[in-house]
Amino acid sequence: MECELVLSPEQISLELDAGDKEALIQIKEMLGETGFLASLFSATHVLSWVDRDVGLVTVGTEDWLQLGKAIAGMGKMTLIGAQKLSATEWFRHTRQGTREQERFWANFNSIVTRKLKGIC
Repeated sequence: MECELVLSPEQISLELDAGDKEALIQIKEMLGETGFLASLFSATHVLSWVDRDVGLVTVGTEDWLQLGKAIAGMGKMTLIGAQKLSATEWFRHTRQGTREQERFWANFNSIVTRKLKGIC
């Protein structure tokens, strides 16, 4: 089943700060423990950024759609962990950070939350 995004998944160009990268590392580790990391990497390059020192990154519509497809197959406990991390980062960037960072985490959280609620 495919996840449809609540938010408009338009292309976002942003710089990930240390907090963003740490959250992505934790999500990557959770997914790796459940065996879904390979399918996620084949679907999107979002988590690959934590392994290198990149500046400006771009997440396109296709990246969000592929992330949704990959997340649709993950277990509930992993999704709960990813939801907590993405919500924390989303909230952090509503108070400090850029609009693009906020939108990145809002989209990520939207996908995970919809799967947890059984919407997709």
